[in-house]
Amino acid sequence: MVSTFLTYETVNRNYKASLDRVKNDAATAREAQYYQENIGKVKTVDEFVDDYRLYSYAMKAYGLEDMTYATAFMKKVLDSDLTDDNSFANKLADQKYRDFAAAFKFSTTDTAIVQTSTQIDGVIGAYQDEIDKTNEETASANAYYKATISTVKTVDDLLDNSRLRDYALKAYGVDSPYWSKDFLTKVLTSDVDDPASFVNQLTTPDRRNYQAMARAFNFNAAGALDGGDAAQTTDQTAETMFAYTSTVPGRTTPALAALNKDYYEAKIGTITSVDELVNDSRMFDYVRNAYGLQDVTLRSTLKNILTSDLSDPANYASTMGGAKYEKVAAAFNFNTDGTIKGTGGAQTTTQRAETSAGYLIGYDDRQQQTDDDLYSYYRRTISTVESIDDLEGTAKLYNFVLAAFGFDGATRKKDIEKALTSELSDPASFAAANKDKRFEALAGAFNFDEDGNMDAPSLAQSQANLQQVAKDYVVRKTRFGNEDEKEKATEEASYYTKTMQSITSRDQFLKDSRLTGIMLESFGLDPKDVSADFLKQVMTSDLSDPDSFANQQADHRFAEMASMYNFTEEGGVAPKEPGVQDEHGRLTTEYLYLQESLEDETGAGSVGASSRCISNACSRASTPPSTFSATRPCSKSSAPLTSCRPAEMSSMDIDKQSALVEKYMDFEELQDPEELQKFITRFAAMYDLQNDTGSDPLVSLFSRSASSISADTLLSIAQLKNS
Repeated sequence: MVSTFLTYETVNRNYKASLDRVKNDAATAREAQYYQENIGKVKTVDEFVDDYRLYSYAMKAYGLEDMTYATAFMKKVLDSDLTDDNSFANKLADQKYRDFAAAFKFSTTDTAIVQTSTQIDGVIGAYQDEIDKTNEETASANAYYKATISTVKTVDDLLDNSRLRDYALKAYGVDSPYWSKDFLTKVLTSDVDDPASFVNQLTTPDRRNYQAMARAFNFNAAGALDGGDAAQTTDQTAETMFAYTSTVPGRTTPALAALNKDYYEAKIGTITSVDELVNDSRMFDYVRNAYGLQDVTLRSTLKNILTSDLSDPANYASTMGGAKYEKVAAAFNFNTDGTIKGTGGAQTTTQRAETSAGYLIGYDDRQQQTDDDLYSYYRRTISTVESIDDLEGTAKLYNFVLAAFGFDGATRKKDIEKALTSELSDPASFAAANKDKRFEALAGAFNFDEDGNMDAPSLAQSQANLQQVAKDYVVRKTRFGNEDEKEKATEEASYYTKTMQSITSRDQFLKDSRLTGIMLESFGLDPKDVSADFLKQVMTSDLSDPDSFANQQADHRFAEMASMYNFTEEGGVAPKEPGVQDEHGRLTTEYLYLQESLEDETGAGSVGASSRCISNACSRASTPPSTFSATRPCSKSSAPLTSCRPAEMSSMDIDKQSALVEKYMDFEELQDPEELQKFITRFAAMYDLQNDTGSDPLVSLFSRSASSISADTLLSIAQLKNS
């Protein structure tokens, strides 16, 4: 019999070449091809188990070949919900059953959900972006109108300039799609003070709107301007801008706040009594917002505050509102009868500045509270939606979504429905092919199937694989870590699971070194040893091509890693893969099948080298050795391992076995591949010595195979012989 040591060295010297040799075996290739071609056709556990070639292939891959006959037992394994600690597979001692169940999607499919937390944040973010866009557009429109209206000399100048014309129409609430130039000319050249004029003879419901617009301009009957007149006076321009800014955006914008500030500061110097102030609605609202008074505050209440004599302890402000009301009263100079106190006006320069500062800080507090309430409503209510019908049937929710993506109530529901049921990976779908990119953004924010029902989201990584990477990362970082390291690992895993849900392209993923670092460490790879260029070549590899970059690496972990992500050839997120096994599951199953086949082949020449503890230890380095793995059989051929420990150890309690093993083995040290290699080499040599394989390790040094033995191995053997 060939020695364990030499067999191990021969196989492990180029493990990939050994696997490739097995892969190219005709019988193995046929089974692999059959599996790859048919596993995608399977829909149920019964179909899988009834196809013996598929079923036995997978069973062998996961080291369960001896259990192939137990179909009823294995069905229960495959039907197990691995998220349930009390499920059948989770209650079995052997991890292989859980690994086997996890390789398929019979019981664990991606959860259908209308929106992920990231998508919800995205919709709210889109709504906030629309607010910012509205603010910018309003400010731009105001600036253009103010700068350009002074150049208008005739009614034609106004109506032929689409930006000026539309601004004026919107400011006065005129429905712009239904105007004609001749009609508007007659309106704008009407004498509003003449009951017989064109505008005053209108019978339409919006007659008052047309009258307000006619009053805002100074065109004569011929459509021109009388000598010395402007198209609008300064006050008329300000009124038009206020009308536009207070109605068109539909919310209190910074542009409106600026107009209100200008109005207040220009008007406060002309105020001669408290009644003038409180009866001017713009000034009344300005003061109320500046000092945080409630919306229900009455004009009479504000008047009583402003006319309070603060030197009198029984004054209205002190007794009814305390310090808050006293601050308002102190900001103005009114006598108790409402007249101006002294000669400094209703407010001094300092008082006016204080009021304006308060207004600019608090003018949108109520609007912000309204927005926050709306966001809370959306987060709370979207979770109750299960279909497009549910979304459309909840008006407040539906209108919020429309507003978030820049649509209004006039948008056809059919178009919204077509967008929401579009598959963005299909360039011919409604949303993807539409020139209006708002539809594409809308489609990407929700997870509806072609029938309009909620579906699992298309993510850069399936939920199962995402959780697996996060779990493996935490296990690796905390196996021998302290509490601070455990807390940090958990924080990083949380970052990974949350951020991966927002990844929309391969480039975006690769640019986030924090994400890629977590991924690499979850596979036992040091990020410092993997360059960005190398990683990009791995992640862009075609895993179906045996000559691709990832598949040509000696370390299979790179191909396994690439298979866990759902990127298209172009780098976008691929649509959800149908079937009971994704690419990662198929690739892993094929690889494990090759390992098992290599073990069988190796065992024919060396029983010791056939143990998975030998032939697979380095190739499965992504799973760190642990106390438990060292005290249970590694595979169906566990005799080599048990032969190197006392016979009575097998009958000991598992916890006592673990304690004994930990006494003599440093598992933290074995995380180092070099230390693991030394351990395996010593095991092989010891097995040969204790089992008399017929080839002493020292004698084998002089054989023709000696050239394959490394200097480290020679040193290990020398140390072994001297111990």
